Amino acid sequence: MSSGSSEALTRTAGGDVLYLTVVGPAGERRQVRVDRSPFRIGRLPDRELTLKDSRVSRNHAQILLEDDEYYVEDCESRHGVFVNGLKTARVRLKPRDRIGFGIEDSYELLVGAEPSGDGTPLLEKVAKMPSVEGTGNLSRLSAVIDVARALESSGSVDDVLSAAVDAALSITGADRGFLMLKDPAGDLQIRVARDDLGAALSDDELRVPRKVLAEALDHRSDLFAMSFDPNVDSAHADAGQTVVALELRSVVCVPLVRIRLGDQAETSMLSTAKDTLGLLYMDSRQVARNLAEGNQEVLQTLGIEISTVLENARLLEEERKKHSLEQELQIAREIQQGLLPPSLPSGGWLAAAGSSEACFQVGGDYFDVMPLDADHWGAVLVDVSGKGVSAALLTSLLQGAFFSAAGAAVSLSAVVERVNRYVCERSRHARFATAFYAIVDRNGGLRWVNAGHCAGLLARADGTVERLEPTSTPIGLFEEATFPEKSHTLRAGDRLVLFSDGVSEAANFQNERFEEERLETALIQRRSLGADELHKALLAEIAAFTQGAEQADDLTLLVLGYDG
Repeated sequence: MSSGSSEALTRTAGGDVLYLTVVGPAGERRQVRVDRSPFRIGRLPDRELTLKDSRVSRNHAQILLEDDEYYVEDCESRHGVFVNGLKTARVRLKPRDRIGFGIEDSYELLVGAEPSGDGTPLLEKVAKMPSVEGTGNLSRLSAVIDVARALESSGSVDDVLSAAVDAALSITGADRGFLMLKDPAGDLQIRVARDDLGAALSDDELRVPRKVLAEALDHRSDLFAMSFDPNVDSAHADAGQTVVALELRSVVCVPLVRIRLGDQAETSMLSTAKDTLGLLYMDSRQVARNLAEGNQEVLQTLGIEISTVLENARLLEEERKKHSLEQELQIAREIQQGLLPPSLPSGGWLAAAGSSEACFQVGGDYFDVMPLDADHWGAVLVDVSGKGVSAALLTSLLQGAFFSAAGAAVSLSAVVERVNRYVCERSRHARFATAFYAIVDRNGGLRWVNAGHCAGLLARADGTVERLEPTSTPIGLFEEATFPEKSHTLRAGDRLVLFSDGVSEAANFQNERFEEERLETALIQRRSLGADELHKALLAEIAAFTQGAEQADDLTLLVLGYDG
């Protein structure tokens, strides 16, 4: 059906029917089900469909279910949303629509219903395909390739490979075919073994020494015929005796080489010995003749197609593993987000607002605001060195350490020194963390320790800004390090802004940095706002600067507002 079809794509009483085929930059495919509305699509790891392309916006598009019909909607993305090549802000989806994201060589979504799950074996499908008069084996090969391509992403790879072997036997008239692949040690292992009637063969029926085939394979990159003469090469004496015992008259091999899949300019076939995947071996007991005669081009094409199937299978397996890992990381992200304070003080003498956005699924930043007693609040913001899971593990450890050690009557220096020793003992100096730890009391007393962290910005109600610079080295570097405590007096209307270096180093598409000076200027201009409004205004300032560019570091921002 053409893209101009008026066929509606709706949800029936039986449930959701919308499925998307995600086509990646290298041509790999996977299917996802649209099982909620809105179904968000973007670069962020918490989207329902995450697209790993830095050019895709964090929240690029969404699919909505309204009045039992599906719509795709642009979420103010940088490059836009395209349906069947036309840019759109919002449009109703139809079967076989193609959704793009305004970026060449990136992801594309194909709209359609759930696959039928037809379990008909591949060979039966090929056998039912009509033959085109005059095209002979080429027609059958074309049919095999078409079905193979259709089943690469979801069908059985062994079925596809068996069909390819059957096609090769049909093309050459050979009696037996063995598809062999190299294992990690470089030895040939049989993946498919069949005769010309489609019956499976046991591995020991090959009997031609695989080391001989491996030697020939490593020295030839194109289709080759083989003969074994024990009188010429004593190293192949066993092979010659095997040929006699099997009464073989002719042999042909099709090398399988690694295919690098990409766009048209990148797709290539590698031909060095280390890039050889294996071979398709065929032999015949019939009168000696060249099995490849008249079929060389077709067999080479078949070899490329088999290699492509194997590469797609490898990419698919990598994608499945990656998807499984991403699911686990998403769970870890949800747990980590759950460790952030569930609520922050919003009334009374102290108000707070904060957020932490990881550049990966899990982050190395965290903040917390803790009530210590009726007259004291504790606040901490930590930035662990590095990124990803290892940083997140230390983040969780630090969060528990600060929480258990905190107390209004305890010296801040003592708390941080205890946490430092704890980290040094358990991380073995493999990681360190910068931290800003503070306690605010009802009367305006502010005590703080800055362990190698970004300077806290204390915006006074009179328009001045004081920088609370580091007082010591980061946590986790030296077991006997000390962490001097400093103090200030807050006045009504003062605002304390704590942040990680992901804020000051936030970059736009021109690779310009946000810098602390820009944050300080924005803080002075908006110092009269409450904590929540100020927090939102500063985040908006950062977002306007970065314009949706992918960031290389976690971005954490905490605002404390003292109202006396």
